[in-house]
Amino acid sequence: MIRRLAILSLLVGALSLLGEWLGLDLPSISWFFRIGPAFGWAGSVVLVIAGTGALWFLPASINWTPVTLQRFRRFRRIRRGWYSLLILGGLVLLALLDQSVVGKRALIVRHGDSWFFPAFMKERYTEKVFLGEEGSEAEMDYRRLKSLMQDGELEGFVVMPPVPWDPVLDSDDQQRLTLETRDGLLYKPSEERPYSGRAVRYYSDAGGQGARHTDARIRRGLPDGEWLGYAVDGGLVVRASYRNGEKVREEFTGEMPPEAFAKAATTEWIVVVYPAIPPMWKAGHFLGTDSRGWDVLAQMYGGWQLNLKAILIYLALTYGVGVLIGTLMGYWGGWFDLLFQRVIEILENLPFLYIVMIVVGVVGVANMNLPLLLGVICVFSWTGLTYSMRALSYKEKERDYIAAARLQGAGTFRIITRYLVPNVLATLVTVVPFSVVGIMTSLTALAFVGFGLPETYAQWGVLFDDGLNHLSASWITVSMFAIMVLILLLVTFVGEALREAFDPKKFTTYQ
Repeated sequence: MIRRLAILSLLVGALSLLGEWLGLDLPSISWFFRIGPAFGWAGSVVLVIAGTGALWFLPASINWTPVTLQRFRRFRRIRRGWYSLLILGGLVLLALLDQSVVGKRALIVRHGDSWFFPAFMKERYTEKVFLGEEGSEAEMDYRRLKSLMQDGELEGFVVMPPVPWDPVLDSDDQQRLTLETRDGLLYKPSEERPYSGRAVRYYSDAGGQGARHTDARIRRGLPDGEWLGYAVDGGLVVRASYRNGEKVREEFTGEMPPEAFAKAATTEWIVVVYPAIPPMWKAGHFLGTDSRGWDVLAQMYGGWQLNLKAILIYLALTYGVGVLIGTLMGYWGGWFDLLFQRVIEILENLPFLYIVMIVVGVVGVANMNLPLLLGVICVFSWTGLTYSMRALSYKEKERDYIAAARLQGAGTFRIITRYLVPNVLATLVTVVPFSVVGIMTSLTALAFVGFGLPETYAQWGVLFDDGLNHLSASWITVSMFAIMVLILLLVTFVGEALREAFDPKKFTTYQ
């Protein structure tokens, strides 16, 4: 297992460096450089060094004790926790696919005899690459390019991700719905109640494409109220009034002959929908958009990726510092123990949330990034772990196997890493899932109150805030509540199953 993890670490670091050098944007591998160039180079080099060192110095596998193997078997027999772990694993693998699943850049573009892979390249192709002189220097809109190729205006094809929208800064200003006619009444697609609101018909001939023909008020599926007709150039042709579908008044302005207006080829009744846009499968908005026009499903996916990054950094920092200091407090004792007890008491008496809000307020939300925010959170998070590690170290250091290691000349580092920490691993394993829940809820809460990360990061708290400010767009809050509850329940089930499987009192009998 150690060898496999070492090889994985070495490959990820090497691919990250290689991808940056070749200008490739590899799914998940490029996360290091997306956080920042310095973090990207440092993180990639650390992974390469760690993987090489593990292959060189550490044993090829872990020799699990029979007690630990029995605990793992117990965990697998707890079906709720085991299946929750499998589902979480699937969600993690889905998040690792990155822009292959969610993104506005095409996966594959065939244009003439040329092939392009925009989603996996750092280079951004302009409109002139595909549209020639008609295009601009702006980056190509691949959703538009796909429509042009489907309509036969350009040769080739485009393969988009399943969700063709970026998690952030990718707004859909409006969508058009064609109303259906059922029993003489107008309905929105897949709705049972007759439509009420404004509806428009457009000229369908090539010369007037996009020009309004009729703009009417619809109530309960029938024209009711003001009814306006327009010429191709936008001039008002007729002003009429309806009541329950019956015309009660009509007045022509002379802008266009009535016969020509009545015979003009038009589209069906169309409704223009502005953000927040409800779920529309044709447009790729499977869970609708928020009030800014950003796709909800894409933001949920981006928020899940952000949480996974935060979990990795948070656990590495918090558990690295907490386990080290807590173990040394119990192993060394004396002045080291007394000093860090006072430090921990000071940190725990500071109001964590207020301190984080003050730091974010001073630095500015626009200048925050994920490592900086997590660094502030981790300053206050490692203290709770030291209590259990200190108590366990006090107990374990008096055991015979620690005394035997001392007699054989083992130093402090070897005793802690090879003997002490592995024997308290059960406690750490049962605490990790609840730490995961804590960091996820903390990031969501900070974003909800406006002290999170800038809008360049997809955040669940921002979606919650937008949903509460636009309660009529129920799909925002319902979607976010459902995914948040699902993830937290899965993590909690895993944590409860681990705690039950590793509980010595539950599965131990005295003879």
